Amino acid sequence: MTTQSVLVVPKLATPGRVRVVTVGMVVPLLLALTGWGIASSLEDLPGELPSHWSGTVADFFLPPEAIINAWSFGNLFAALLAVSVTIGAAQRWEWTQLGRGASSVGVGITGAVTSGLVIPLLLARGATTAQVVDQGAAPSVLAVMGGFTLFAILALLALPRGHHPVPAHTQEQQAIDEGIDQ
Repeated sequence: MTTQSVLVVPKLATPGRVRVVTVGMVVPLLLALTGWGIASSLEDLPGELPSHWSGTVADFFLPPEAIINAWSFGNLFAALLAVSVTIGAAQRWEWTQLGRGASSVGVGITGAVTSGLVIPLLLARGATTAQVVDQGAAPSVLAVMGGFTLFAILALLALPRGHHPVPAHTQEQQAIDEGIDQ
């Protein structure tokens, strides 16, 4: 006779659910909208900005509006991806460590795209295209890497800790030991 062990993840309590929805679903959408709003409101940008680099040489240029549109679309896509990952991770409100990590990465990706859009545009205000080219790609690269790191860590700290799956009989025994009637 064989027995099968059923793994069960404890359900996430209501305060944890609120944190998951806020951090994993609302924050990415707010980041995307805020990034688009800031970028769209910027004035005094050069007529053209570098949009592609080959090493240290800018080899393709676009008007700021085209860059803002492309990055904003990518940012919205990243936010929707983060929301989708969080929804999948919180399915049936069984919140695991993997779900917490995946949701944090989704928020980090959205933060990276937002930072990669806004910070280079802020640095380009009042500059000429040649001055922006002289800055190089480093500000954009640092903005993306820093945005990912900052927002992923903040999301990781804000999201509730994940639970390890435990065998169903262990969970039932624990409830009996704690005097909880199931």
